Amino acid sequence: MLRCVLSIFLGLGFVATVNAQPGALTPLQQAQTMLEERPWVEQAAWQALTQSGLPIVTDHPDNPALARVTFAFRSAENVRTVRLDSILNAPHAAEFVRDYRQDFTLPLTRIGDSRIWHVTIDAARSVPATYSFMVETDAGVSRWGDSQNPRQLRGASAEAVFIGDAVTGPAWWTPVPPRLQRRAETLTIQSAQLNRDVALEIHRATDPAAPVLILYDAFLWGVRAPAWEIVHNLSAAGRIPPMHVILIDQLDPESASVNYTDQSAFVSGELLPFLRAELGLATARGNIVLAGASRRGLSAAITALEHPAEIGNALSLSGSFYWAPTGEAPEWLARALAPAASLSARFLLAAGTMEYVANSTNQGHVMLAANDNMVAALDAAGYQAETMIFDGGHDIAAWRGALAEGLITLLGEAPGR
Repeated sequence: MLRCVLSIFLGLGFVATVNAQPGALTPLQQAQTMLEERPWVEQAAWQALTQSGLPIVTDHPDNPALARVTFAFRSAENVRTVRLDSILNAPHAAEFVRDYRQDFTLPLTRIGDSRIWHVTIDAARSVPATYSFMVETDAGVSRWGDSQNPRQLRGASAEAVFIGDAVTGPAWWTPVPPRLQRRAETLTIQSAQLNRDVALEIHRATDPAAPVLILYDAFLWGVRAPAWEIVHNLSAAGRIPPMHVILIDQLDPESASVNYTDQSAFVSGELLPFLRAELGLATARGNIVLAGASRRGLSAAITALEHPAEIGNALSLSGSFYWAPTGEAPEWLARALAPAASLSARFLLAAGTMEYVANSTNQGHVMLAANDNMVAALDAAGYQAETMIFDGGHDIAAWRGALAEGLITLLGEAPGR
């Protein structure tokens, strides 16, 4: 077993860094002072608070690895509460999270009777994270983004992204210039295994024998953080060979009831034959990567275990290896492994430094430990398996970089394997 600890290169992100002179007021203090003295100047106070953008980052007084980060939100009139939802909350979470909103999200404080809310936390400068605000009114709770932060995921309901100033290196997800954009193919497979039509988003490489990335969740990796752009940028930089990118629309929730074997049968018996017959793909199994995040990473690993003749590599991002079928103890898959055959897949399991929160879903079997345990079990059974630790949490902001580094690890050193 090889355990790799990587600081994922994510690129410099947007932070409103404030270097105040000793004794000078911070933007938040300025806004608070203005509203204390003149409660009617809310618009001016909000402008003072947001003049350099949000969130506001200042140095931590004691720890240079941390930053003091102020998030702010301006609400409508009828708002009861505002809470920050982000993996950055992990150090402040309850010891065991039972009620996500109450035990994990953090409350913002209103400035006087204004519509301006704020919260300040300490965050690792090396951790990227999405964040949003959970806003409660008489009508219920809704989620809002941060319009004052230009770093956003894509899509209609995009979340803002915080990236600390200690995160450096190439941002592999940088949007591809319009002149290099290519329209994706959208095709449908009538799947008997899944009992539904499966929509595929396909980005072809020029060479039919090029490596293939098959990735679950076309909304996550086709809209919010386009995987084909990550692959394009890596290939353009010479870090991996050009690849076909195949996005599967979703992972069926019902697949858990059959231990995800229907997904395995779909990928091996329907999807791969379709790609060969309809698209002419001729990729060797050693250059096929099946990937996904969370439950999708678990499913990718199960498929690679069951069909090593078709799938050469499984890349799991924050895989849910705590999962178990009904009636079984957590981390079932690690106990259910058969010894590796002469032909077996390679497994790269990535988990984030902030994936240590125990909750009612993982029953205390947190991602970091469960992924480590799974790699240890794979190794003991004779499989080629590695752990990759990235800065971040259960969050697409860090998964983007983890996907890139995972592809470099699996295909970059010997692309013709």
